[in-house]
Amino acid sequence: MKKLLAILLAGSMLFAFAACGGNTDDTTTTTAPVAEDTTAAVEDTTAAVEDTTAAVEDTTAAVEDTTAAVEDTTLAAGETTAAAPAADMTKAEFVAFLNAETAKAAKGSYNYNRDCSYTSPVDVGGATGILNGIISAIDENSSLDTVVGDFLGIGVKKGTMPKDGLKDDYQIKATKLTEADLGNFKAANGVYTFTLANATNPKKTNATPFSRFTNDFITHEEVVDGIAEFTTAITVNDTTVNYKDIKVTVTVADGKITNIKYSYAFDATLVLKAGIKITGTGAAVTKAEFSNIKY
Repeated sequence: MKKLLAILLAGSMLFAFAACGGNTDDTTTTTAPVAEDTTAAVEDTTAAVEDTTAAVEDTTAAVEDTTAAVEDTTLAAGETTAAAPAADMTKAEFVAFLNAETAKAAKGSYNYNRDCSYTSPVDVGGATGILNGIISAIDENSSLDTVVGDFLGIGVKKGTMPKDGLKDDYQIKATKLTEADLGNFKAANGVYTFTLANATNPKKTNATPFSRFTNDFITHEEVVDGIAEFTTAITVNDTTVNYKDIKVTVTVADGKITNIKYSYAFDATLVLKAGIKITGTGAAVTKAEFSNIKY
């Protein structure tokens, strides 16, 4: 009996071991497909991530291209803005600007170059010998042309202000012009040109357009004083000086005057007395320029 039980027990244990072995084989068979599915899912996810990354990279590149295009457009706009010249002033704007800026420029520094030359030398007819005799007796290096020419401003005058201390007549004047004073007004790229009305015997009292622009002209009183300083043997009874063809050019840059040019022609008639009454005539042209103006 005991031997039979032992055999049965041994057989049941073998069956149990066999059953356990069979269970292990089933588990392995079942698990393998799950692992394969998971691997496939991971691979799909990785592929999706890679696709998403590629899409992000494409979007980033597109943004960079757009940014570059915007920067190029901004640069082009900036270049266009920098290259665009300032609008020229109207006549009313310019005359107000000129009056204000010459007041400042007159106190600054600048170069001056003026050339005045006879177109018709002084002519006193048959009295030339008499006058030259009187003048040469005082200064052998002087003549009627040089003496009269001195107060008429004949010759070249140049210098740098304020170093050279030019005579007031040859300095920049704080202009007092009006809009009506500017004839034939033109403006082009910061260069302004205009003419001024002819003037006969102008006074340095801003009474005429010419005198509101400059003091570069002679008055009767100055002629009288100039001759008297040289000699009392000649007196001046009358003076008539006509200024004409007065032209002005003003250059403006960065809101400031950088250059002023002007020119004019004039003719003079002098009634002198040197024992006898003498009438003399002469004519000249003047060209002048203020340059390198800094204020």
